[in-house]
Amino acid sequence: MAGPLSATRRTRPTPAQCIAATLFALLVVVAIIVIIWLAVRPGKLHLSVDHAAVRGFNFTSGGALQGTFALVLRAYNPNKRTAVYRSLDVGVWYGDTYLGGAKVPGFRQPPHNETRIVVAAPAAREPLPQDVEREMKKDRSAGRLPLDVHVRGKVWFKYGLVRTRRYKVRASCPLVPVDFASPSSFDRVYCHVHI
Repeated sequence: MAGPLSATRRTRPTPAQCIAATLFALLVVVAIIVIIWLAVRPGKLHLSVDHAAVRGFNFTSGGALQGTFALVLRAYNPNKRTAVYRSLDVGVWYGDTYLGGAKVPGFRQPPHNETRIVVAAPAAREPLPQDVEREMKKDRSAGRLPLDVHVRGKVWFKYGLVRTRRYKVRASCPLVPVDFASPSSFDRVYCHVHI
């Protein structure tokens, strides 16, 4: 004889139902994570060289370069979040040869903001290979010195009180012309930015 309690008794879920419920819960969690990631994910930052010049360009008797590379970089933050740069390392290269560099202190960049960064990178004191020195003198005589500018740094983004993880920023600006004949004229060189 069945009592009143036997009608309300629940049956246990089958193993297949447990697996299906677990997979559904995991699918919901993954969907929520993807939606949050798409909302918080930073867009690519834009970086360019707006001006480049060399002051005191000269070679020592030992083959070292003297002078200072004067650069004006332009950073644009297209994101809806504030970008916070910890610091930037700016290096000047001639082909595969390092010529000089400087460290730029950190700064905050509001959303949809353009920031000009003035860099004075002194030349490295090491002697250059003779073939590089010869090529640079030839380019100097021609009136235009093609340089490569490389920028490295770390950045994070603030979204209200929430801060994202740190991202490594690497930018390469190829063939930045230093014009000795007309140093005031310069066409902006856009950089390839990788985050």
